[in-house]
Amino acid sequence: MKLIAMRKFTLENKSLFIPCAAIFLLSIFLRSLIDIGPDTGIYLSLGKKVAEGKRYYYDFFESNFPISFYFYALEYRLSTLLHIDPIITSEIVINLLALASISWSAKILAQSEIYQNRAHYNLIIIGYFLGFFLRPLALQMGEFGTKTSFLLLLLFPYISYSFPRRLSFSKKDLIARGCLIGLMPCFKPHYLIFPLVIEFYKFWQKKSVSFFFEFDKLLAVLIYTSYLFWMLKFMPEFFEFMVPMWAKIYGSYEDNAIFLRNFLRLIAAHIGPFVFSFLIFSRLKPDENDKILLLFFSASLLLFILENAMTIDQSVIFYAVSAICVLKFTSDLIASRKIIFSENKFIIILLIFFPLFDLGIFPVAIFGLSGFASSWWLIAPIILIRHPRILLIYSVLLFLAVMLIKYYGAWPYIAFNLTALFGILFFYERKIYAKISEKFSVFSIFLIIASISSLFHLYLYSAVESMAHKDNYSFPNKMSDMINYYAKEFAPAKEDGILMISEGNGFNFSRLNYLGKENRQKFHIASMMANFGPAGNSSMFSIENRDRIFVSYYLFDDIRATLKNPQTKIVLVNNATDLFYKSESCLIGALEYYFLDQSFRKFFLKNFRFENHVIINHEVEVMKNIPLITGVKPSIFDQVTKSKKQVLHDFEIYVRK
Repeated sequence: MKLIAMRKFTLENKSLFIPCAAIFLLSIFLRSLIDIGPDTGIYLSLGKKVAEGKRYYYDFFESNFPISFYFYALEYRLSTLLHIDPIITSEIVINLLALASISWSAKILAQSEIYQNRAHYNLIIIGYFLGFFLRPLALQMGEFGTKTSFLLLLLFPYISYSFPRRLSFSKKDLIARGCLIGLMPCFKPHYLIFPLVIEFYKFWQKKSVSFFFEFDKLLAVLIYTSYLFWMLKFMPEFFEFMVPMWAKIYGSYEDNAIFLRNFLRLIAAHIGPFVFSFLIFSRLKPDENDKILLLFFSASLLLFILENAMTIDQSVIFYAVSAICVLKFTSDLIASRKIIFSENKFIIILLIFFPLFDLGIFPVAIFGLSGFASSWWLIAPIILIRHPRILLIYSVLLFLAVMLIKYYGAWPYIAFNLTALFGILFFYERKIYAKISEKFSVFSIFLIIASISSLFHLYLYSAVESMAHKDNYSFPNKMSDMINYYAKEFAPAKEDGILMISEGNGFNFSRLNYLGKENRQKFHIASMMANFGPAGNSSMFSIENRDRIFVSYYLFDDIRATLKNPQTKIVLVNNATDLFYKSESCLIGALEYYFLDQSFRKFFLKNFRFENHVIINHEVEVMKNIPLITGVKPSIFDQVTKSKKQVLHDFEIYVRK
């Protein structure tokens, strides 16, 4: 009966089933072309350590809560029981869980008011599939086995539960909803932002203290307290060591200037371009479903800003929620007839097809420093000249923009520019142009379509890059081929180890996973570079910060212990190219920095010999290196004569004597 019902559902919902199946199969195909991502490799490695009884601080250094690694510990046990490789097991499990989560979400959504508009229902489910299976940036890196996936598995049904309901929650619904609210922050405390934003809105609607004593909220609190008690009881070292130590190696949480700089860059490069799709609400009144989606978008934005890392994990959540919102809002925009295709076909066709010629540069060309969003300062006076008050505001904003770019640089200017542009356009459309026409102004149409097109092509760009294998940090590539060669030559046995000294974890993993080798370090990477030390001083660590010294020596002792292990056969030193741009630190490589410790230097030179120096270049398009357009600094070697090749990695290879 269930098979018959499923077949009937499939036949009746071809408009939903076909695109969802296509997205799923495309994701599987694209991911089969590359290796798993480095963060996924770390989770697999730590899951194995947890399965073997290893502990925080004493055996491994990690800032994330343990639930993810216990899940991977179960996966590791399952893979050994079934004699299936852990990598394959992980891929199978995460795909099955995603399908189960989205199917459950669709069932929940069918009980909401949004189901009355089947187009909206279908688009939200398609948004779930897009956000999980074709996640931008993460797709070409193969990053599907991290805490981000776990959050999405919980977030989709929670979103479905948050829309206005046609039927009241049953007891099973309240239990499920309480578990979702309770489990999200168990993977990372920042994830509490989603239930905080949504539940506060629900409380504001009800305005009754009894709201906090409803069963789902009480169950969530029970999960929080039980989880906290479990961690304090069985892994107190997490709070004693990990929490204070992590802040010392993560600059954003220790330096307010870094946090602010990252915040402005997030607005300028990631968030700002997609916000212009919300200009539709300058003409369309948001209904209750729209308000829920806007709240989820705001929560994802807050999460992005709070984490302040600009890494793939953070962007995946933001783009997943953005896709759901933009799909639904675009449907409403088309239905409203506030934009007539026949009247704006040139703009619409241009913004849909123009990015196909260069998917990477399109959002920058529209919203970047030298893009169209900057040209509005020249166009706006023509539009606003009949409105002296707004023209005065415009003049003040223009002055502030000039001061920002003069004294603070490109990112603050772009962030301010996009914010000011959105604010003025929203006010202009709502209060002024609405009196002239029922339709959007040409300027707003351009930016709304550009914003939607940017998100659409971001997904397309990830798929194209995955298929073309263009991403410099997707595996396999020249670097992984090099590691494979030297591992086979000098560390062929499974117990033979490799020490990677580099600023990123993408070089150590997922090679260790595929080579079947252990990561003997407590931390994932040996990431201590010369910029750790005080500039112009021969000491390794700054003596002004005792807590920082404690963390630095912990990391350095980890590297030294790994090096002294006789099973460590190869040392790969990646001299990070970005050191050439750091004027505040001495220009020495990582190994020279470690040699400031005399005992380290003596042991290394006695036990290891230099084998080779490998430089890996990558192709670049000269036009894309114009700083005013892309913000990408040219290599120090290309400042005299422009080159089509730039240094990507600079490896020194040492092998045990």
